[in-house]
Amino acid sequence: MQKRNNIKNDSLYEYYSAIEDDYEKKWKKKDFNSFISNQHNIFILSQPEPVGFIKARIIKDEIEIISILIDKNFRKKGIGKGLLNDLLSLANKKKIQHIFLEVSVENKVAINLYKKFNFIKIGERKDYYNLNGRNINANIMRLVLF
Repeated sequence: MQKRNNIKNDSLYEYYSAIEDDYEKKWKKKDFNSFISNQHNIFILSQPEPVGFIKARIIKDEIEIISILIDKNFRKKGIGKGLLNDLLSLANKKKIQHIFLEVSVENKVAINLYKKFNFIKIGERKDYYNLNGRNINANIMRLVLF
């Protein structure tokens, strides 16, 4: 597992669970610790303020982004861009060829950020998300690194 500044797992979980968001259901501590103990998984916490993170996993020569989350009180301040740059740096070191993610078709801010990083839409998952009883499609996006 990739983590920042040698922060202990318990502290990582505290930061992770404190980030405020209206959409993502947080993992239980045991599930989080299981995730970060796997060497193929990535958890990058924003620095210097721990107000955002990326959860991802490496599968052969690809990275799948599980979630990128920025505390709702700290959005539109470049934190997501910084986290993606950190992930790209890691991907280059590990000779990753592609990065994949799913994003709600309604999340225009995130879609625009991914497009700035040259992610392209390669498909769509129907009814992938459920928010307050409403089904929402997801774009499948891919970034080709080399």
